[in-house]
Amino acid sequence: MKIPAYSSLASFLAHYHALKTAPSRSPDDEKLFAEMSAAISTLAPEARAALDSTEDTGSARRHRDRAELQLRRELAARGIIAG
Repeated sequence: MKIPAYSSLASFLAHYHALKTAPSRSPDDEKLFAEMSAAISTLAPEARAALDSTEDTGSARRHRDRAELQLRRELAARGIIAG
């Protein structure tokens, strides 16, 4: 399954989190989630943790911003979001 093109990183992450927290996924959703997870798995573990963090300190926001920049670059390189 090919990941659909997203207009922004926010829309990609919203879809990813919706699939991640879904109580059950269809086979197509399962494949899509696996592809999305593969793109995210290219990030370092600290960056992946920063993406999931809900902490609202200055340091946490900077780490999340850096992780989002790295992910945006990866997704743009894969043609998943507009550069």
